[in-house]
Amino acid sequence: MFDFRPYILLFWRKRVFLIVNFVLVASVAVTLAFFVVKPEFGSQATFLPPSPTPGSMLSMSANPLMGLLSGDEGGDNIEAVFNSKALKRKIIEKFDLYSYHKLHDSPNKFEQAVRAMGKQVMLTSTQKGKGIGMSRTASYSVLCFHASPDTARMMAEFVFDCLDTAMIGISINKATRNREFIEEQFMASRVKLDSLQEEFKEFQVDHKAFDINEQMKMTLRVYADVKSAAVMNDLRLMSLQREFRGNSPEVTAALNEKRILERKLSELEQKEGYSVMPSLNLSSELMPKYTNLFRALEVQNQVNLMLTRELEQARLQEARDVSPLVLIDPPYVAEYKARPKRVPMVFAITVGYMCALVFIILSYALFTDFLKSGWLQAKPEK
Repeated sequence: MFDFRPYILLFWRKRVFLIVNFVLVASVAVTLAFFVVKPEFGSQATFLPPSPTPGSMLSMSANPLMGLLSGDEGGDNIEAVFNSKALKRKIIEKFDLYSYHKLHDSPNKFEQAVRAMGKQVMLTSTQKGKGIGMSRTASYSVLCFHASPDTARMMAEFVFDCLDTAMIGISINKATRNREFIEEQFMASRVKLDSLQEEFKEFQVDHKAFDINEQMKMTLRVYADVKSAAVMNDLRLMSLQREFRGNSPEVTAALNEKRILERKLSELEQKEGYSVMPSLNLSSELMPKYTNLFRALEVQNQVNLMLTRELEQARLQEARDVSPLVLIDPPYVAEYKARPKRVPMVFAITVGYMCALVFIILSYALFTDFLKSGWLQAKPEK
């Protein structure tokens, strides 16, 4: 079993050395925390992310799960803008962070200023559960630190204004691209609608098919009337033939009327030429063509009407330059420093140094005992 007593005695013999080091490192830590490290004040601006805008009918997916699987687009845009080098350059040049971090003589001062600003200007978010393992961003906060409380507040206001302006530009840019796309679709729809109208007009004029349903009803009514007259004439002819023998004038007139009615029925059934009253054979051919053209024209009319509404909505969205970010907690001038936490800083430096010192002393003692045990001496030859 390992014996700890020699090492406890070792630390007891070095107690004066350890106490002196403890006093020295504590003094250095207090000097650093209270006199060297300059205190910084914090200021925070909290705002709501852009609310999701209702999508147009053109952008709606037929899959209802797409609404659940879509990401937080507005939040992604905010984080992308905040992490952009353009915004960081504006902040650095606006508040002269080169001088604040003493980087004027650095060969790569911008990149070093960006790394230093990572602990000075931060963007945090509050997440909220959305169900089935998903979450959405409930709010964002811009947290800025500076040695001057007024400058910290101005930095928070400036960062929020930059994010706000960028989000307005993104919203208008998306609305412009959406409007241009819908305009292209609208113009293509108008061309197709004009083409279908011209084709439908030529079909109506060439085939005399102005309202094929009503024309077929009229043809059927006339056909029914002629057929009824033919049946009545046949009955009258049979009666006359039983009453008169030979070719009487009444029988001759009934026979002539029978031929006229049969010819009329034949025309109504099989007439080849196009007229306002199409024959039954032609009606069966004209009906599908007329129905297809009419249906295509109605569908294109509905598409054109929908695109007209979408185009008006896109134009209104493009003209809307209202801020998509809602500021709910404006920044204020801090009355007390935010960092560093001096007592935890002194404690961390002192404890860290003393632990490292104890580890070094203990390691040296173990290594010395290991050498004295003779494990590294060469074994005698047999």
